[in-house]
Amino acid sequence: MVSRRAFIKLLRMLLDEGIKFTLIGDAIVSLTLGLDNLGNDIDLFVETPSLFEREPFYQELAEGHSWIYGQTWLGTPKITALIDGEEVEVEFYDNLYDFYVPETFIRASKRIDVSGLKIKAIALEEYIALKAYSGREDDMKKLSEISALIKNKRIKIDRGRLINDIKEMEDQRTILGRLRTVGIEV
Repeated sequence: MVSRRAFIKLLRMLLDEGIKFTLIGDAIVSLTLGLDNLGNDIDLFVETPSLFEREPFYQELAEGHSWIYGQTWLGTPKITALIDGEEVEVEFYDNLYDFYVPETFIRASKRIDVSGLKIKAIALEEYIALKAYSGREDDMKKLSEISALIKNKRIKIDRGRLINDIKEMEDQRTILGRLRTVGIEV
């Protein structure tokens, strides 16, 4: 579990180190719900410094803070930081292989305020489109949970925006089918 307090502290440290990023992971849903538990890790789409051209930067960052450096399932950098006694994992992503975030999602991302920390984040609808695009078992489970939240009126989505977001991706029919499978009608 990543607490809101540790989330803010770690992301502030990353911003202070000059990393430009957009929040793309499960924390989007937790923040939408106003929760203090922001998920199991923090997923960031990195704009600069480049994950590929400047990978040593991320290794040095981890070493300089006594954090553990590793790699994600895609081979991109991952750090595990100890923040006030809490272990927080941050995974850094870029478009690589089957992992794809449309550039329009990054450009359209909005600054959100998380207890005084302003960060860029994709919209909930974009997050939903990305999960449906991926279609992995864990992603489908997350979409089922989101579907239940929508049905229970705990969160609201803009279906028109979701349709437009899906149009930014390939294999739109598959994405729409996966959303229907979990009960998200668009």
